[in-house]
Amino acid sequence: MRIYNYLFYKSYLLAKRSRNFDDMPVLGGISFVALCVMLNFFSIFLFIEGLGVNTGVEFDKKYKYLFSLLLVLLLLFYYSYNEKYKRIVESFEQSQKQIQLHPIVVIILYYGISVLLFFLSATYKNHDWIFAQ
Repeated sequence: MRIYNYLFYKSYLLAKRSRNFDDMPVLGGISFVALCVMLNFFSIFLFIEGLGVNTGVEFDKKYKYLFSLLLVLLLLFYYSYNEKYKRIVESFEQSQKQIQLHPIVVIILYYGISVLLFFLSATYKNHDWIFAQ
């Protein structure tokens, strides 16, 4: 969960800098984290299906808005409950060990890794490219 907290922290900083989320910067941080959670979630399911395990879960397009909304609400509750987002931001601001990267660099790097893992798990599931037999 620490990687998602760090991603939330950098997204939160980006939302504060852009001033688009002055009234609720938590939502700005959650918007980037939600997409990464979805990419990782679907990557895991594709990999499991590639192993031959039937998950019994079908992702219909008619449920995509409901799933996205529930995920954002779940993350909003997680970070807003007892103002957990403030503790996360304070903990990362107090630690001086970390390299000071611009938030957009961290977000793009994590998105790139998540998309790469998603495509690798999709090719594994379909037995394409290096996973062809």
